[in-house]
Amino acid sequence: MTEENLPTTFEETKSKFDSIYFYFVILFNDSIHEFSYVEDCLMKLCFKTKKEAKKIAMEAHSNGKAVCFQGSMEECETVAENMTTANLTVILGV
Repeated sequence: MTEENLPTTFEETKSKFDSIYFYFVILFNDSIHEFSYVEDCLMKLCFKTKKEAKKIAMEAHSNGKAVCFQGSMEECETVAENMTTANLTVILGV
């Protein structure tokens, strides 16, 4: 990386490293679970804040699906397994 391409701010640095995790978990909307239950699962199982959980749940509700977690393959497999155990519909993505 040349000096010209180096990030100059924290946000630029952060965005450069956001892409190191190529795996993610996609949450699908369903008509079975209450919104609050989905939010609680997102907070507990995906380590989201209340605000993030609400945003993800709303996106899944509106668009039919939403990325709820991003990380290493092992982390995503664990999160997906836990979400499935909580009776939520998820898939792994790359």
